[in-house]
Amino acid sequence: MTKGSIGVAVALTVLAAGGGGSNASTLPASGSGTTATASTATCAAAYKPPVATPPAGTMFCTKLSTAPDASGNGLENGKTCRARTAVDIVKDMGQGWNLGNTLDAFGNTANPLADETYWGNPKTTKAMMDTVRKAGFTTLRLPVSWDDHMNGAARTVDPAWMNRVEEVAKYALDNGMGVIVNIHHNNGWQAPTLANEAGAKDTLAKLWTQIGQRFNKYDHHITFEVMNEPRVAPGGVDDWTGKAEYYDVLNRLNATALAAIRATGGNNARRLVMIPSYAAAPDDAQLNLLVLPSDPMIALSSHAYRPWNFAGDQKGTGTFTGQAEFDQLFNRLNTKYVAQGIPVVIGEWASTDKGNAAERVKHALAFVQGATKYGIPTVWWDNGNNTRSATSIDVMALLDRANNTWPHQDINDAIFCAAQR
Repeated sequence: MTKGSIGVAVALTVLAAGGGGSNASTLPASGSGTTATASTATCAAAYKPPVATPPAGTMFCTKLSTAPDASGNGLENGKTCRARTAVDIVKDMGQGWNLGNTLDAFGNTANPLADETYWGNPKTTKAMMDTVRKAGFTTLRLPVSWDDHMNGAARTVDPAWMNRVEEVAKYALDNGMGVIVNIHHNNGWQAPTLANEAGAKDTLAKLWTQIGQRFNKYDHHITFEVMNEPRVAPGGVDDWTGKAEYYDVLNRLNATALAAIRATGGNNARRLVMIPSYAAAPDDAQLNLLVLPSDPMIALSSHAYRPWNFAGDQKGTGTFTGQAEFDQLFNRLNTKYVAQGIPVVIGEWASTDKGNAAERVKHALAFVQGATKYGIPTVWWDNGNNTRSATSIDVMALLDRANNTWPHQDINDAIFCAAQR
């Protein structure tokens, strides 16, 4: 997502969804008041993060195998082990949390290395990541903007910035969490147009070569996401729907990024890589013309601020009535990808705070249960913004980063309640 109320609003085009029945009847009633909060808290207390269970007699590799056989088996320390598949890794992700508007912040021309706090969030600490893990989140999505930190035609990344990205990733890795590292905001070089294609390929290849080289030593707990919501902005106005030309060019940009990652070898030969649709949109228009590379270690990267008038539009409705849209959304993702053996990750979703706590709980319950039904992990977009006012937008923080507390524990409870298998 783009910069929130500590910055610029974003407007997503949401296609109308058809019918479909509710699938939330098995969850605690989420009505209003303390009853709903108590019921989801009780349910959430029993939540156990997903744990991969190796087949009988076979242990999982703790490090990726660079040369597994056709069945994915290899040797580690003289013992047979099975390299984790894309489905294995996505299953292990569980519920995730975005460190938004932080390492993806940009624009501090006086001191680019201070970009991390430029949009108003505090510097990330190990204690913060400990708090996130202790709350039950098992995946950190780490959005990173690189433009302020690249030099020359070689797109050489400032080593100090790369070091900081790795340091923050390790805060989560040290807690046993998975980490998704991406290329987030950019100054337009990613735009998937024919005119821009050659330059975009060049920058993607150079950036992913460097990121890949830095993180090659890490095992399957590191996942790469090649781009964030790749889209075109004619005249500075984001086109969230796109057209055939953009979809076609994006297919080639995705393939270029993946090839650069794979070319770094080692663990990156079997690193899970998330591939986005145009604007990371999960609708038929974008998905039908998305061509995923022929690679067993990829997943679809998708975002869903749905229904937009509830979840994303600060001036929209405060009442959640989007169950039918969720049913259609997750059925679509399952039919097109999950049922075909291609895992899906919802890398961003959230609801903006309109003083409607009970409705946000309903939304979270329905969204996460709908995703969990098909084994799709969800990663809440937390941009650090907890302030509601007449001019607020994107009030999506769950964590109070200054105090390492959870002002919206009821939403956390709804997420972990709904995620139970």
